[in-house]
Amino acid sequence: MTKENILELIQTKNAKIAIGVILFLGFTFLILKKDPKPVEISIVKQDVYRQILSVQGKTKVKELYTAYSPVNGVMRRVELHAGDKVSRGMTLLTIDWDIVKTVKASANGQILKVYRESAGPVIMGERILDYGDVSKIDVSAFVLSEDMPDLDKKDKVLITGFGEHTLEGQVSIIEPSAITKISSLGVEEQRVPIFIEFNPPPGIGDGYELECKIILFEKPNAIVIPTSALFREDGKWAVFTVEKKKAKLRFVEVEHQSEGISMIKSGLSVGESVILYPGDTVENGTKVMPE
Repeated sequence: MTKENILELIQTKNAKIAIGVILFLGFTFLILKKDPKPVEISIVKQDVYRQILSVQGKTKVKELYTAYSPVNGVMRRVELHAGDKVSRGMTLLTIDWDIVKTVKASANGQILKVYRESAGPVIMGERILDYGDVSKIDVSAFVLSEDMPDLDKKDKVLITGFGEHTLEGQVSIIEPSAITKISSLGVEEQRVPIFIEFNPPPGIGDGYELECKIILFEKPNAIVIPTSALFREDGKWAVFTVEKKKAKLRFVEVEHQSEGISMIKSGLSVGESVILYPGDTVENGTKVMPE
């Protein structure tokens, strides 16, 4: 077919209609074509799963000593300051009474806090100062009584909040009686005092606030995913996997959840990709593009 024949064919009415239809369909396809939705994904992996109970704790000198005024009298000025070292038998307080009364240290340690240093009248039992050995420190914490069935002595504890390193300890004491405490929301709670023993690093002192993660149990070689991949569908747990660049709805069975990690009993395999925070814009079959 010559060039002239092709030009004549294009100029016919039917050819013009056919070209118009093709262009219309092409533009319509481009307009209706949806770009893949960018999504954040995570790879299903096999790892150690840890069931963690998080509580706030405070360091506490194991053996705290307090010096009180033993009589009503006039106390001489206390020349000791927080941080000063004391040794057993050292004079801490001197009080003029009918005779001079002194209070001596019962153990070696450091002055932790001086409540009063000025000279002047004192009454019997007035608290003057605290001291103790800061190299022997535990962490004191309070656990909700409803969480106690899962807690045991010697449970491993990961401690953070003092420098960049994670310290290790273990539950050493679980007191048999709960006490009533008020939560930050003003709600009464029954909490059980526990103590965590650890190797205190240099520089730490009494009353330091720490974050304690008590490991209630561990399971090696577990199938784990971020909990942010899970959502509820028809009353069941589900995720979106990524298959052939599309979101695929998958029902799963969750065995445990803790600290943003879920242990999956069935429904996923190691190496698969799951979509995090799928939201309402991702549906089964949605084209997706991992970010």
